[in-house]
Amino acid sequence: MSDNNSNEMHSLIVYSAELCGDCQRLKAFLQEHNIPHENRDIRKNPAFGEELEERTGKLGVPYLVLDGEWKIGYEPGVGFTDSWARKALEVFLED
Repeated sequence: MSDNNSNEMHSLIVYSAELCGDCQRLKAFLQEHNIPHENRDIRKNPAFGEELEERTGKLGVPYLVLDGEWKIGYEPGVGFTDSWARKALEVFLED
């Protein structure tokens, strides 16, 4: 049985930057699939960049915090793809 409120059980924070192409593609994917998230732009708010660097050792974006788990927001060596996003965010896409 489908639970239309299943997204409410999960949290997603996106660390991004306005001029980052992969970040923009990720945010478009989230919007297209109505995935609720908090966006933290590391350029507009340097404190978010400091937090990202402290937790991951780098300032690379996009970066995700999904239910408290930190993970890179793209496929290394490839960049952002819809297939990567479907796997990484499957908890939000389940019917």
